[in-house]
Amino acid sequence: MGRAWHDDPVTDQPGWTPPVQPVQPGWAPQQPPPRPPYVPPGGPPGPPSGPATGWGAQPGWGPSPQWTPPPPPPKPGVIPLRPLGVGEILDGAISSIRSQPLIMLGLSALVAVVTQLLTVPLTWLLLRDVGDIGFGVEEPTDPDEQLAFTASAVSAAGVQVVVTLVATLLLTGILTVVVSRAVLGQRIGAGAAWAQARPRIPALLAVTVLVFLAVVGVLLAALVPGILLALLDAPAAAVVVAFVLGVPLAAALAAYLYVAFALAPAAIVLERQPVIASLGRSRELVKGAWWRTFGILLLVNVIAQFLAGILSVPFTVLTVVVSFLTTDGNAVNPYEILPLLVTALGTIVAAAVTWPFTAVSTALLYVDRRIRREALDLELARAAGVPHATLTPPARPGPG
Repeated sequence: MGRAWHDDPVTDQPGWTPPVQPVQPGWAPQQPPPRPPYVPPGGPPGPPSGPATGWGAQPGWGPSPQWTPPPPPPKPGVIPLRPLGVGEILDGAISSIRSQPLIMLGLSALVAVVTQLLTVPLTWLLLRDVGDIGFGVEEPTDPDEQLAFTASAVSAAGVQVVVTLVATLLLTGILTVVVSRAVLGQRIGAGAAWAQARPRIPALLAVTVLVFLAVVGVLLAALVPGILLALLDAPAAAVVVAFVLGVPLAAALAAYLYVAFALAPAAIVLERQPVIASLGRSRELVKGAWWRTFGILLLVNVIAQFLAGILSVPFTVLTVVVSFLTTDGNAVNPYEILPLLVTALGTIVAAAVTWPFTAVSTALLYVDRRIRREALDLELARAAGVPHATLTPPARPGPG
């Protein structure tokens, strides 16, 4: 793929500093540099060799110089250094994973194993006695038992969400550093990537919490009127209208915030941006291309969920079989230790593939936005050692 990048200090990473720290060229936000004029490989066309007579003297009717197509954009790493199409972002994510499967898939699997080791025992302790699913219930479920099951299930799910969130944040920080090198055709070890990502983990956690709180606040603000009307015994029509207006509004605002701030983690890790500045930086990069960014993120998540579903099918079937084999014949409890272990194994396999795919695709989307808005491809090409003569790619699209 390219020259190796050994365990270097954080300051050696090319160009991911914010504008206030312009000590490294390449990734720092800046105005697009002027492009050198394009010169065909055969040299510029010379002046006419002399006057012509007859029909050949008519302006525009003489033979034109042979046209030579411009050279293709440089591709020192997993993506061509020019504005990326959707397919190129997805292909770049797959190429990144294939180029370094040990750090991409292996590290993701390791993080998934740690999350399951933390969550499976807790789930078993909370739900093993209240998780029976009967097939011939003769009397209604005890309300106290139902309440206990609900409380235990919510507690287990909450712990799992928190642990998974922290684990994916750690993984996102490391893989974003790896992708930044893969774009330049360079490799980096897991230890060096962790050394660069580790100082940014608190900021990653903070920005994730802020975005989560913003989304929850928007949802509550849009749904509270309908909830209050229902609690105050308002007419049914008023409650329905409040929810009919509030639910779509809440969904739209939540989607806007998610997309507008989706690139903040990359700005935190690669540009060393502080928390609040990273939110503004992400919104600036997405500005003018919200729908395109939304479509790409939606496609990436749909593909990831589809892959997770496909990979989880055998383990889901095996979980059902194991649940039946460990039952006493009257009920099935999927929260016994053996079914939980099978489910955890399926989660690990699915996460090992989908987590790096999502993280890398988002990082490449960030690179694409900066290429389109800031001509970052020229700086990346220089950082990758591409000869100056090849830094004249064809006309590029606009900021969108």
